[in-house]
Order: sequence, then structure tokens, then C-alpha cells
Amino acid sequence: MHKLVLTISFLLVSLVSVAGDSVLDSLREQKLTPEWRHDMVEGDYHFVNRRYLDAASFYEKALTNEELSDSARLQLELLNRLTDCYDVLNNYDALVTSIYRLREKAEKAGVKAYKAKADFVTGKRAHLHGDKAEGYELCLNAVEQMKQSDYYRKNNELRAFYADLLKMYARDGRYDEALRMSQLEEEATHLPSGSKKPGIDSRDRRRAYALRASLLAKMGRMDEANEAYEAWEKIRYSNPVDDHEIMDYLMASKHYEQALDVIMAYRDFVKEQGDTISYRMLSIYNQAALAYMEIGDYVNAAVNGQRVGAIADSLHQNVSRDEMAVTYALLEQQEDSNRRMMIVSASILAILILVLTTFIILYYTRKIHHRNKVLARALNGLDAYRRAVMNGQPLTSPEVVAALEDVRTYSGETDLADDKTEEPDDEDRRLFVEMDTQVTRDKLFLNPRFGRDELTRLIGVDKNRFGKMMSKYSDASNTSVYVNTKRVEYGAKLLLEHPEYTIATIATECGMSNTVTFNRTFKFIYGMTPSEYREKVKPLISTTE
Repeated sequence: MHKLVLTISFLLVSLVSVAGDSVLDSLREQKLTPEWRHDMVEGDYHFVNRRYLDAASFYEKALTNEELSDSARLQLELLNRLTDCYDVLNNYDALVTSIYRLREKAEKAGVKAYKAKADFVTGKRAHLHGDKAEGYELCLNAVEQMKQSDYYRKNNELRAFYADLLKMYARDGRYDEALRMSQLEEEATHLPSGSKKPGIDSRDRRRAYALRASLLAKMGRMDEANEAYEAWEKIRYSNPVDDHEIMDYLMASKHYEQALDVIMAYRDFVKEQGDTISYRMLSIYNQAALAYMEIGDYVNAAVNGQRVGAIADSLHQNVSRDEMAVTYALLEQQEDSNRRMMIVSASILAILILVLTTFIILYYTRKIHHRNKVLARALNGLDAYRRAVMNGQPLTSPEVVAALEDVRTYSGETDLADDKTEEPDDEDRRLFVEMDTQVTRDKLFLNPRFGRDELTRLIGVDKNRFGKMMSKYSDASNTSVYVNTKRVEYGAKLLLEHPEYTIATIATECGMSNTVTFNRTFKFIYGMTPSEYREKVKPLISTTE
């Protein structure tokens, strides 16, 4: 039924093409066929003659006819032709709607060809808007879908697909692919078409030669382009819309007068349809201006250039008024959102940088302060040791022991949390000082096994009391730290007096068999390794001797 209806429609189109519009008027008056069929036939008549605005209006009218509500195939065919019309006219809003309806109905009806058409036009638009990879993928997949379909106008659609792909590849400078599409387009023109109108296949072949001539001219292959142009001229079935495809060849081959004839015929044709302010008309006047410039007619070139500007301004105003209001609002919202996000991000970043900078400053300030304090303690001890030696005092004299005690208990920091509000126990303090003096004087810490048990026996108190005395009157947190501190302080003296000793030897001499423990404890107390201490302090002593 579907194919029968379309066959009748094409026969009527052929009759109208020969007899003119009077046949359509007569058929409508006699009401020999349904109204929707008249609309469809008249739409096809205008479509075949490239009057896309008129064709679209009749297709829309036929599509709304209630008699077609149960015919999914006829609705699909009408949507398919509407998609072609709106695509050529660059009516983006109507095109999007028709593509959506076409795809939805095609998927529901399971008709592969119409879905292929919707996918191809979607891909072509994606390529136009910069999504080239996606555009090519959609278009090439659509070509394969169309090949596998049983659509009666499959070869016609494939010709159009190949022509559009040729233009897409040519715009991207992919000439080898474009040339392959040109070959496929020409081959498709020799395949049976679904059109019954005389000369359609020849006209499509003429269009294919026009596209090939323009492509080869762009590639600089003028000999081959001339051959394609000659083949184009031999085919007499022409149309201003199809002939416009030869423009790139005519400009490249410097046939400017003929180019103007072609462009003016196209302009008049478009004007007849009332399509005076559109992207098509803008392109027409732009090409006319270029052609006039090439032949030296700068007056007409300027006139056409002014028309280009006027149409561009009108298009901008129309788009701004009708379509861009919502877009501008969305852009403003997005800009505000981005601005707020940038402010928040900048604030967070600034806070993080401030915190990090503060932490680094505090860290290095404390580190430098600690190193300076440790170095001062070392120098004070060394100065006391040097004075004792110079004055002939024994190292176990009370003055030297007192100096060592001052160095050991020196602290430039005060921890308020550790402040003791109660009065110190004088007896415990005396016992601890005596113990500390004896340990230092007699070097009891040199014994590797010297520890808490030996200290408690030396002082004569139990472990609990000794622990309290240690935490109250010593900088050490426990007995092990206390003893190792004594060893390391002695090691510092050996580092300067015996530069020939290795670090391991000094550790052993101090009563610490583990070099790792010695290094770690030394760095904790002095803020530097034993080797660094030897390098930095030795020159200071040498300059004062």
C-alpha cells in the first residue's frame, strides 16, 4: 500500500512537471484524490524543483492530516522529506524537531533507512559545530545502515550522503577521502533510483560532476577538474541549486563571468522563494562580491559586500531576538556560577597557602632556634672546658662540674603547662644533684650496663621516687634518655679531642655499642649529626685558641 501510494504520487508529480500547476488545481477541484495526497504531490513537485520553502509547507500540512495518523510509513516519508528541506534551508529549530520525530518513529516502526537518515543529518550537524570525529562516525554508520536497508529510494539517499561527505572531507582538507566519496557518488548515479521523473538520474550525475570539478580544482589538479567540468557541461538537465556546486571550480579556473551568471541565477531562484534573509543568501552575496572583485568591478563588489553586512546584521538581530534570549540568560548564570566558584576556589587556595606558609615559617623558626640554642650550649660547655684546661684546673673540680651542670640543665624555653606551683623538695633535689655530679665526675655512664638500677642504688631511693625526681629535676623523659644524654655529651668532647676516631669508635668509648642509637640521640640533643658537629664546632674552637 505504501509503495503504491508513493508510485501514484510520483506519477502525479511527473504529470504536473509536464502540464504545470493547472493539473494540481484541477485535481483539487474535482477531489479525485484525498487532500493529503494533493499536499504530498505538490510538496514533491516543489521539492524536485528545489523550492524547499514551498515543499516544506505542503509536507507539514499533509503530515497533520488525520487520515495519515495510522500510516507510519507515510508519516516517516513525509518527515524524511521535511528533514531534507529544513537541512538545506538551515532552519535549525525545525530541523532538530523533524530529526527527533523521524528517529523516534523509525525506531518504533523498526525501519532502518529512516533511522539512518536521522543519524546522518545529526552527524552532519555535529561536524558543522566542531564535533568532527563524532560527525564522521555517525555519517559513515548511517551510510552502512542505508546500504543494508530495502528502502525504495536507497540509491537516491546514498547519492546525497556521499555528496555531503565529500563536502565535509573537502572542508577539512582530507582530499583523498573526499575524492573517494566523489567516486561513490558517481557510481550511485548509475544505480536505479526511486524517482519516476524524467532526467532525475542525469541531473544527479551533473551535480556529481560539479562537485568533483570543484574538489579537483581545490586540490590543484586542474587537468582532471577540466575533464569533470566538460562532463558537467554535456548534461543539459540543470537547476540553479545544483549548478551552484560548480562555483569553486569556476573561481579557481578564473571563469569569473560564468561564475557570476551561476551565482545570479541561484540568487534569483532563492529570492523567488522568499528566502531573502538567510545564510544561503548571505553566502550568495559574499561569492558575488568576490567574483566582482576578481574582474575589477569594485563598485558592484562593494554593493554586494554591503548586502552581506546587512544580512549578517539582520540574522544576528533575529537570532538574538528569537533564539538567543534563553542562551544569554544561561550564559550569564554559568558566568556567575563560574565566578562564584573561582572566588571560593581562590579563597580556599589562599587559606591553604597561608596555613602552609605559616607552618613552614614556624617549623624553620623552631628548627633554627633549636639549632642555635644547642650550638650555644655546646660552645658554653667547650668554653668552660677550655678555661679549666688553660687555668690548670682538674676536670673533676667543683667549678667544672658546676659548669657542666649548667650546660646540662640549660633551656631557653619555658613550658607553662609544666610549671610547678608547689615548693620543691629540698632533700630530693640535693640527692639528685649529688647523684648527677657523681655520674658526671666519675663517668659512670661509660659502663654499657649502667642504667636505672645502678642509679637508684647510687641515690638510695626506690624506683617510684626516683622516677618523680627524674621528671622534676632533669630534662630527660626517662632513665635511658638521661644516661644516653650523658654519653652523647661526652661523645661531643671526644669528637673534638680525637678527630682520628671514627663515629663508631666514639660511640663505643661513650658506652654505646649501637652506632645508630648514638647518632639518633646525638642529633636529637644537638640538632645535627656527629659528623656535622665535628665540622662546624672545630673551626670555632680553633679561632679562639
